[in-house]
Amino acid sequence: MDGILRNFSKLLLVQSPIQQFNRTLIILKRRHPVQLQKKNSKHKPILKGRHYIYDIEENPERMKQKKIDVILTQYVEGLGHQGELVSVRPTYAYDQLLLPKLAIYASPDNLERMKNNLYQTKDEEKPSSIHALQTMKYLKKMVVSVSMNKDEPWTIEPWHIRVSLRKMNVHVLSDDSIELPEQPISGPDLTLEGKSFVVYITINKKEKVPVECNLHHWSTKLADRLPRTKFFTRTPVPILPEQAELLMSMRENSNQN
Repeated sequence: MDGILRNFSKLLLVQSPIQQFNRTLIILKRRHPVQLQKKNSKHKPILKGRHYIYDIEENPERMKQKKIDVILTQYVEGLGHQGELVSVRPTYAYDQLLLPKLAIYASPDNLERMKNNLYQTKDEEKPSSIHALQTMKYLKKMVVSVSMNKDEPWTIEPWHIRVSLRKMNVHVLSDDSIELPEQPISGPDLTLEGKSFVVYITINKKEKVPVECNLHHWSTKLADRLPRTKFFTRTPVPILPEQAELLMSMRENSNQN
């Protein structure tokens, strides 16, 4: 009895190999055809080394997967709004949309429900575009350096912000999309050097996002130019006291993301 128990305990310690089967079909074709056996002949064709050389005719893993249609059950950034029919790769659809329940298959029943607006979102709840929320997140993280003349008088206008954004590869098509603070910011004033203020940018005439701007005085004379500081890493100092709390919350959210 003790021997049986010892043998049984040894069997429990043996780790069974994990076998994983892949049901992939690959179609091959001989590069050099084999001579067929003649009728009523007892001699089978002799296979030589060249007859074991194959070319791949069809490999599903290398074939481009056909896209499938799914219906979004909620807004997906960069893809579409709730109730929209989109075509995506099968692996992306299954892993990123169907499993998280962000979409459903475009079956005839689901398509009929979509026509009946069961999956539709009200227009006022929709973002203005599929990239609007991504653009808002990107702008909130930015700190825009606004360079103003050190020698000539100026007052910050929307086109100053538009040009500064363009230097950072952000193109605002109209100055009407830029909202400045109610209190004008004028200079040159070296007490404002390196301090920050907030402007609002409207995306597609719908979403409004606050953007932090940092003021820098710039001179055409090389000897009079001020050194640039790493303003985007240090705590922002507001030009307008009423924007202090907003600036701090924007910077904290940017660091968390």
